[in-house]
Amino acid sequence: MKNLLSLFLFFLCSSLIAQYHVPKFGDIDINDLKMTRYEKDTTADALILFDNGSSSFELNENRQFDFMFERHLRIKIFRKSGFRFADVPIRLYRNNQNKEKLVGLKAVTYNLVNDKIVKTKLNNNNIYETEDKRYIENRFAFPEIKEGSIIELEYTIISDYLYDLRGWNFQYSCPALLSQYSTSIPEYFDYRRSAKGYLRFDIATDKKGKKTYIVHYDSELPTSVNGSRTPAANYNLDATTNEDVLAVKDVPAFIAEPDIDCISNYMESIEFELSSVQYPSQMRKDFTSSWESVNREMFDDEDFGGLLNSGKLVADTVTKICSNVPTELEKARAIYNYVIKRMKWNGDYGLWASKGLKKPFTERTGNSAEINLLLALMLQTAGIKAYPVIFSTRSNGIALAVFPTISKFNSVITRADIGGKTYLLDAVSKYCPFGVLPADDLNGTGRVVDNLNGNWVELNSPAKYIESKKYSIAINSEGKMEGLLTESFDGYAGISFRKRIDNEAKGPDDYFRKMQEDIKGLTINSFSITDRYDINKIVLDSLKIELADNVDLAGDRMLFYPLLFERTDRNRYTLEDRKYPVNYTYPISRTLVFEYTIPEGYSVESMPQSAIFRLPDNSMSVSYSVQSAGNKITVIYVQDINKTLFLPDEYKNLKAIYDQIVKKHSEQVILKKA
Repeated sequence: MKNLLSLFLFFLCSSLIAQYHVPKFGDIDINDLKMTRYEKDTTADALILFDNGSSSFELNENRQFDFMFERHLRIKIFRKSGFRFADVPIRLYRNNQNKEKLVGLKAVTYNLVNDKIVKTKLNNNNIYETEDKRYIENRFAFPEIKEGSIIELEYTIISDYLYDLRGWNFQYSCPALLSQYSTSIPEYFDYRRSAKGYLRFDIATDKKGKKTYIVHYDSELPTSVNGSRTPAANYNLDATTNEDVLAVKDVPAFIAEPDIDCISNYMESIEFELSSVQYPSQMRKDFTSSWESVNREMFDDEDFGGLLNSGKLVADTVTKICSNVPTELEKARAIYNYVIKRMKWNGDYGLWASKGLKKPFTERTGNSAEINLLLALMLQTAGIKAYPVIFSTRSNGIALAVFPTISKFNSVITRADIGGKTYLLDAVSKYCPFGVLPADDLNGTGRVVDNLNGNWVELNSPAKYIESKKYSIAINSEGKMEGLLTESFDGYAGISFRKRIDNEAKGPDDYFRKMQEDIKGLTINSFSITDRYDINKIVLDSLKIELADNVDLAGDRMLFYPLLFERTDRNRYTLEDRKYPVNYTYPISRTLVFEYTIPEGYSVESMPQSAIFRLPDNSMSVSYSVQSAGNKITVIYVQDINKTLFLPDEYKNLKAIYDQIVKKHSEQVILKKA
């Protein structure tokens, strides 16, 4: 810990010069290797000692500007769960002509062996490269990782993708002593900056600087329209630069509680997007200066809007589908059902149809852009007003409409306008009925791409999550339970249920086998499922069950929790102060009914009191009813969440209602033998 203290003092002194300096690569303090935990967060499985980045501009051999992104990162690993930081992906942009370059990669693992520092370098043969039309990803794992290791990484990316000046994340899933990012941008480039998060910057400087860029002209190139040549020479280009430094020290780990849309929306970060370029004595060039220009760029793109001119590809298929179908809505439903059954989503979100449409259509598989552009093309071929919509999925983060952008979007859906109504369609999921978007699509707004000026559309859905369960249970004198469980799944509950059976399990047999394994004392003797494959209907199942070990016997008394394994035994929210919203994606309705027949000779000695909990605005309500009559006990539990977004100032009330739920669910029914 001595080294940590000295590092903190060093940071404090460094603030006088408005930028923290970090140690040289390989300059490892043995005290860092001896460190066994971080005192400010003893739960941390790793600690970022520093993460230092910078972006600056240089002229390349073609007298064009590149930016140089440099990163130097050092991490202390405490426990095995921290090994995740040793698996490193580095993504590079590419197109048909150019690609970013990764240079100067150094990755070293340091271990303490007999009080000596032993370092193990990454072998370049262990760097694996994968690529597609737009990206190259270099991935590697640090060698010789152990509990107590320090890993250190340094690399530079040379890029002429000036539109995508790299941003920076200042916060991580583990704590950090220092995260710092500096930029040096010539006056010719105007970048919009957008920041996310709730942390306070310890350094936030913005000043002007000067830099001389040397431009070399050789005698082989004409320098005027009449072809006269200038002798080889170097010319100095003096530019004002915008010098910015942002830094945060003692960065807390970002703790993600349940019901968060996307972690990256709330972790401290900064992003850049090129607004305009103006070189000396040249006209200003604007980039995505308006949302209309974004629309035109996407509409004319050969991998996007240009593909919607290929109606011949699907003309015969559309004719067959729509034959004898009388209305536009029925045609649209028929085409949608055809696409979700024919096409298999490969799991990749995409903004462009990198393989065109013919190949995916023939091979019956594609990314989200290829499938939904194909859907839009088929709808248009049938004479239906349909347009692609670009948007950002929940897992990709929110794309704000403040500044025109393309890079923040990552996927495509289809909008169809029929009979004065708008339908949003995403054919990547075979479980979503017509007009219902997959949950990951419900994320703010999307941008409609048409041949006019485009428009915005709210990414919402008419469906809710509706789940109902009924237990009809008889308890015998030995405390064993036996009976029937019937379940009903509607809306997003039905989508989720069907996906679990097909994707998380290998069919119903495997699904219910895993259910038995996960629930204490449960035996499923038989089951049946109704309307599993008809996505337009409520899916139902019925299970004959036995339950052991759910009743405690204490002399002449029986005790059990009336909600059995459906009860909530701990609060899902643990933070005292949650700075980001609670987001439920869609409205939720959950109903549980239990009908118990108690054993002969027993009567109810005590049982939970009925109760109702609700938030002040009725956005969430819980009803818990327990009644007994003769040898019957009826328990009805209903939870309704009527809005999807709860802001941070509503968090305490939400957490409090879950405290009440946990307390109420912990109360037992007590039966006494006469």
